[in-house]
Amino acid sequence: MEVAQPNDLPLHPDPLERAPCLAREAGAASEWLQLAPPALQGALVALVGRNTTGLSLSSAQRLTHFPASPLVSISWFHVEAGMVERGKDGGSWQPFGARVVISGSQSCPTTSWAPSTGRGYMACFSADAARALFDLDLAAIQDRFVPADQVTSDRWAPLWQELLASADADLMQVLERHLARPWQGVQGRDSAQPSLRQLGRHWVERLAWQAQQWQRVHSPRHVERRIKSFSGRSMREWQSLVRTEGLFFAARDRHEAGLPFDWAALAQEEGFVDQAHMIRASKRITGFAPTEFASRFLEDESFWMYRLWV
Repeated sequence: MEVAQPNDLPLHPDPLERAPCLAREAGAASEWLQLAPPALQGALVALVGRNTTGLSLSSAQRLTHFPASPLVSISWFHVEAGMVERGKDGGSWQPFGARVVISGSQSCPTTSWAPSTGRGYMACFSADAARALFDLDLAAIQDRFVPADQVTSDRWAPLWQELLASADADLMQVLERHLARPWQGVQGRDSAQPSLRQLGRHWVERLAWQAQQWQRVHSPRHVERRIKSFSGRSMREWQSLVRTEGLFFAARDRHEAGLPFDWAALAQEEGFVDQAHMIRASKRITGFAPTEFASRFLEDESFWMYRLWV
């Protein structure tokens, strides 16, 4: 069912209208997701793209549903697009009015619609990183989609222009070129080159993503065996390594900020069940309890590799 729009806006479908996936033989939309490169780990969560150019899609097939999300997203389009607000009369469609928009965290599911086919992209960031990088007022963009030039400085105009002008294969390089050095500055690093720590965390996150893909066609037990055969460890063991490593660097950051160690709070922040669980993991991976490890990390020459790892 299409809904009439005021002000000569195109007719849009009811946001709850259903439409079948395209038959394989008819061709499907080109959709892809890329995880962040090491230099943007901790800031960029993923880059998503969709291309429906030239496809014969019904009005309802041009709807896109998004879940509620804590992430901040930057979206850019090569097609007119906007949000469909639900209502008793079928809702209303409001175009974004800009080719690049920024959306804050969304407390409810959302639905977008485009009156024609085309290309669209979305770069998803953790909220804290987006605020630090782009100097965003998170409250001002919460549950909203705002033209990027209204909430960011002119400094970022070249990034928006280059994203709009780039092919799919080049988009991640564009983001890295514009954001890697500012992101390292936010982290207090003097180099845009990724650390070994970032590379290791990135590899584990890619492994987790691969596991999700395998789960679409294999049982959880089969996936676990496949991960262990592929990487030498279980997914739980890899995640434990990353979590324990994160604990050490969080403790180092507190020390450099002049704050006392609060191991119970750090254990909770880094995802451990409790402090005892954290201590066991620390001993298993480093051979030392957290307090002794922290002291050695800061003071012992023999811990140079740990310091280099950062």
